[in-house]
Amino acid sequence: MPGTLAALIIVVLFIRSALEANENPVPKALIGFLSFFVPALLWSYFITPGLRDTLAHDPSNTLLRLTASYAYVLVASLVSIWTWFQVFGGDDD
Repeated sequence: MPGTLAALIIVVLFIRSALEANENPVPKALIGFLSFFVPALLWSYFITPGLRDTLAHDPSNTLLRLTASYAYVLVASLVSIWTWFQVFGGDDD
C-alpha cells in the first residue's frame, strides 16, 4: 500500500510538472512511473529476500523488519526524485 501511494504521488508530480512546462504529460508520467517501479522491483527481487532470510534468524529485530518491508519505497522514491530533477530541474541557460 505505501508503494502504491508513493507511485501515485510521483506520477501526479510528473504530470503537473509537465503541464507547467507545457509538455506532453503522458511520456513524463511514464518516466515518473518507471523511475519508481524499476528500482522498487529490483530492490524487492534482489535485496528483500536476503533481509527476510536474516529476519528469519532474528525475528525480534524491529529495524530490520521495517527495512525489509518498506525500504523499497524509500529507495524508489529517491530515484524518482533524482529523475524529476534530471527531467525538469535543468538549467535554463
